[in-house]
Amino acid sequence: METLYLELLKKSLLGELYWENEARILYLRECARDSRPYRWQTELRIEDELPDFCRTFRALSSIGRFIEDRVENLGYQHTMVGRLRLTNVEACLEQVLREQIPGDLMECGVWQGGVPIFMRGFLKAHGITGRHVWAADSFAGVPASRLPQDEGEDLSADRFPNLAVSLARVKDHFARYGLLDKQVHFLEGLFRDTLPSAPVRSLALLRIDADLYESTQDVLRYLYPKVSPGGFVIVDDYGCIPGCRLAVDEYLAQHGLRPELRAVDWTGVYWQKD
Repeated sequence: METLYLELLKKSLLGELYWENEARILYLRECARDSRPYRWQTELRIEDELPDFCRTFRALSSIGRFIEDRVENLGYQHTMVGRLRLTNVEACLEQVLREQIPGDLMECGVWQGGVPIFMRGFLKAHGITGRHVWAADSFAGVPASRLPQDEGEDLSADRFPNLAVSLARVKDHFARYGLLDKQVHFLEGLFRDTLPSAPVRSLALLRIDADLYESTQDVLRYLYPKVSPGGFVIVDDYGCIPGCRLAVDEYLAQHGLRPELRAVDWTGVYWQKD
């Protein structure tokens, strides 16, 4: 039953159960911008009326991308990582159980909370009570870039308000899935402020979705030493944001680390700590 539950949880978090509604929102937005004429028939039967548009939307959503790669076309599903990256989290967690790797589970940069919700659901499905899930985020959007390595990466809330999701909303999402309990902990604020004193003892899985060079650097500095031997590190933006990739490469080089980085999809990578 846990397999069926986790598959259904993934479909819900990814917006696969009611994907037509996401497509309708994009259609109505184009109508509001006078890019398309509005027809109620199209809104009602969008898959039949706009088959090419729907195929493109579904194909991009499945790999965690959006129409024209515009962040405003992101949508309202509870995670933007796509099926491959969410399945990668599940595969890493399964290996954590098989190899009995000690530690908690953590994501830094949670957006709507979808990935840590899945982490908590995984623990619930397997009846695991001795591990905890940590969700760290500003809960106010991506901070403005301060370093030259992040030049040109303006993902701030002023420009992309849909990337700013409050702590109250993320908690509400956990609650909707019946997964808001004492095994879930939230660290609200910038990573450089919250992570140095975070009461995290050890991590079996650390997932980094920090976007910027500085933020990725902060996560690695304060949390990588807490990843247990054999634990997993996943970096969401390695392939799509140069500053993130630079932060990872620099950290590994500075500490003489040469893990085997494995590609998850077009942007995500992961490795197992020696």
